Amino acid sequence: MLPTHQPILALGADLKNAITLVAEGQAFVSQHIGDVEHYESLRAFRETIRDLLAMYQVDTSRLIVAHDAHPQYATALAALELPCLRRIAVQHHRAHIASVLCEREAWDTRVIGVSFDGTGYGDDGSIWGGEFFHGSLRQGFERVMHLRTANLPGGDAAARYPVQCVAGFLAQMPDVPDMADAPFQFPTRYQQSQQLLQAGLRTFLSTSVGRLFDAAAALLGFTREVSFEGQAAMWVESMARSADLRDAYAFPVKDAELDFRPLLTAILNDRIKGRDAAAIARAFQRGVAQGTGHALRGLCGAHGVNTVVLSGGVFQNQLLLEDLRELIGADLKIWVNAAVPPNDGGISLGRAAIAAIGAQPRA
Repeated sequence: MLPTHQPILALGADLKNAITLVAEGQAFVSQHIGDVEHYESLRAFRETIRDLLAMYQVDTSRLIVAHDAHPQYATALAALELPCLRRIAVQHHRAHIASVLCEREAWDTRVIGVSFDGTGYGDDGSIWGGEFFHGSLRQGFERVMHLRTANLPGGDAAARYPVQCVAGFLAQMPDVPDMADAPFQFPTRYQQSQQLLQAGLRTFLSTSVGRLFDAAAALLGFTREVSFEGQAAMWVESMARSADLRDAYAFPVKDAELDFRPLLTAILNDRIKGRDAAAIARAFQRGVAQGTGHALRGLCGAHGVNTVVLSGGVFQNQLLLEDLRELIGADLKIWVNAAVPPNDGGISLGRAAIAAIGAQPRA
């Protein structure tokens, strides 16, 4: 039960969309609707809203509509058309953390929340996806750490082409070899992406851990276009599972940022030396877990918190979760999604929780 008698309609993201309706304190999560960039999914999205409101006889004069903070999301624009008492914009990554707390009805528990995914609109208008928060549902969530920012060429296209994505990460690193040569043999899209970066055309700031996995995939040999979202990251996890754990690449915290440069430098060097790609993938995965775990221990100590929340699509990576549980140990509690998916399919529940509590996100 959510602590409210106010009817709330919480809209999901534009990808993997689902909707949550809160009626008399009970949350009802819709079926998976899908990516609303497709006409049939958008039509199903609108029909689901209509059906939920009718089924539960919602008085729209009392209705609160919670939606994504991105001003151009189709779901956010749809919220403007709905009759309601008021609308609330809820930031994407805070909603991920809130979804876990809502499942446990933990309205006042202070946590360090980690939200790792591919894309979400941040407070500063950049693309977030590697965020650490401190707070609670009732107090709100303050961003306290994030992945070092990269400048990605081509926006959404970088998610489809790992070699385009990695260009943005490597642009910050010195002495990068010619990526057209062996063992990398990047296609011409990489050079075109470099030109975009140099000209400052269609480039977007991002802290996305999802895109970091895409960059690692490109360096490990995934140089084609992905066939579906998350494919490159899944490929990295699959490779890593086939190798024994021997070491972990450095993923240090510097100035409240997780610095990806040592991590990617290690991949570059080991590929040039001819190290087995699966062993490199394992060292990369362990490095991400080790750096994240170190950051969590530091933040929990600094804020006097003993509960960690992990959500966002990256945490569908079971090897990453296994490594984190091992590295963090039993002295910190780890909460993850159970009733809804950790990816964007569960984000509407988190939005509903934040709207129900009435906590205002803080930058």
